[in-house]
Amino acid sequence: MLSQLLGTLSGVVIGGGITFLASYVNERSKWNRTQAARWDERRLQIYSEYLIVTRAMHTLAARLVRIRTGSTDPQGMSLQDGVTQLGELERERIQRWQEVQLLGSPAAVAVGDELNRCTWTLEWFAYGELTDDADWLLLIREAYRLRKDFSTAARADLDVTESALPAPEWVDEWTPRNHMLAIRHRMRPLPPP
Repeated sequence: MLSQLLGTLSGVVIGGGITFLASYVNERSKWNRTQAARWDERRLQIYSEYLIVTRAMHTLAARLVRIRTGSTDPQGMSLQDGVTQLGELERERIQRWQEVQLLGSPAAVAVGDELNRCTWTLEWFAYGELTDDADWLLLIREAYRLRKDFSTAARADLDVTESALPAPEWVDEWTPRNHMLAIRHRMRPLPPP
């Protein structure tokens, strides 16, 4: 009778232990999934905020370069107002960059470092410290490439399927004049039959 009681008792203890272990594993994996989703959402937010402020800086730098070369700004922004705005955007970019460094993947941080250097060089053009037109065009193309590379690294970190973004064919050859020439060429009337 004692052996039967011990057998029953050990079955209850083993069954309870297995139930506890299965419940623990289930709850732990649920917690891990919740945490992963939480961090993915946060990384998506910091990546997008960093890219948005960086793109805004690049656009503003281009406007300031045009103003410095004698063009008027379509929105009527003065050079001094633009320089002030650029400084404010730089402070915001630094904050966003700190978040990227804390939560971003090593690949995204590495591309972000290059993008930051490119942004600082764009600022030098905006402030009038650099002025070469050929260098400016090269730098604009480089900024575009680096923003795209950063997006690709962020997509890979977030496990977005097919994370690599295709490079458009026009990147190396595109200028507004070349684009208009291509349009004019395509729109030429066909010769009469």
